[in-house]
Amino acid sequence: MFQKVPTNCLNLHILGEVPRSVYMDMQTQPSDLQNAEHRNFFFKLLRGTKPQKSVPAPNKDKHILSLNAVVWLNFITPPKQTITFLLVYKDITGEFGAIVEEAQPSSSKSIMLSNIVDIEYTGEIEYLTACCTGLSKDESVMLETLSVKPVVHEKVQKKSLVTR
Repeated sequence: MFQKVPTNCLNLHILGEVPRSVYMDMQTQPSDLQNAEHRNFFFKLLRGTKPQKSVPAPNKDKHILSLNAVVWLNFITPPKQTITFLLVYKDITGEFGAIVEEAQPSSSKSIMLSNIVDIEYTGEIEYLTACCTGLSKDESVMLETLSVKPVVHEKVQKKSLVTR
């Protein structure tokens, strides 16, 4: 599922920040921890006095990130409008929201919204935030649970059947 929405006209209610480890490509390998050069790289950046001669060109490749997002919301009074759960992100082209799921108004005071969402971004993601829209000013919401995890695509192996 993929719906990219510009966020400049939306009244967003921020539910929480998504940890960078969910959407960043850099992974620490166990061998990096044994290598002193990799381990001390961060400190060398802090201590470095040499100005950078050239700024690396931003990566302008398009990428797709699949995330499994779940939120459980509790309301004091049932919502009067459609509640939309979305993941808001910023890349080099601007700030956008990827719609996860929508819930129609009902008499229920709690809603669980979940789905797998594909985020199409250009370059690198600066931040990723879980938000909801559809709340009026007199409505309030409490966040019970928020979980955003990358989707792991497992390789399916075909088993050959041996008949005798």
